[in-house]
Amino acid sequence: MNSLRENLLPVHQGIAMGLLALILGALWAAYIATHHEQLHGGFEQQEAAKQAVELAKAAEGMEMGDMQLEVHAHDSYTDEHHHAVVSTSHHPAGHDKHAGSHHAQGHAANGQHSHSGSLAMDAMQRLLRGHIHFMGIGLLSILMLILVASTTLKARWKKVFAWTFGLGALAYPPAWILMGFRTVELGPQGAEASVLWLFGPAVGLLLGSIVALFLVLGVECLGLKKRALFAWAFEQ
Repeated sequence: MNSLRENLLPVHQGIAMGLLALILGALWAAYIATHHEQLHGGFEQQEAAKQAVELAKAAEGMEMGDMQLEVHAHDSYTDEHHHAVVSTSHHPAGHDKHAGSHHAQGHAANGQHSHSGSLAMDAMQRLLRGHIHFMGIGLLSILMLILVASTTLKARWKKVFAWTFGLGALAYPPAWILMGFRTVELGPQGAEASVLWLFGPAVGLLLGSIVALFLVLGVECLGLKKRALFAWAFEQ
């Protein structure tokens, strides 16, 4: 027991952060389960309000376009040109095409490219992924730190792994949750871009830690830890 405690002591901060991630994941799951209708209903209302604003802007753009066509028709000096302008402004098919182009431009400009057909559903899925990543990455970080503890790395380098794995486990899931709350307002792509400041460093910490641990295990398995190139990092 004392030997196990001594081995885990250098990484105990990271294990504690991994356990905290598990606890937060369980609490977040409980919150989603008890507030699902409230959250989903709020996202749907927000999406409906956003769509109403976009439709109003599209209608305003159509009216402005029609007014410009009418002015152009009155300023024409030839019957042939006058006939062409009037036909364009009153032909139903042209009207629909004009409206569709305005709507498509507004749709693309706002980044409303839903993966499930509903921005509210996208938002709820991202909130759920926050729980999944809290649990999964929290458990992964604990297992990785047990591997780190079993190596012959010097204690100070084990502590580095403890902090990088632990902070990555605590930073990555909240990025999904924050992204979920911003999905309806900013659109899926806009919400992703808005959390890169948190998402990027968290992914870097986790991936960097995993790659570094793989290299450490490779050095030990190949018996290279006594070489001058690696001796500084390992207990001899």
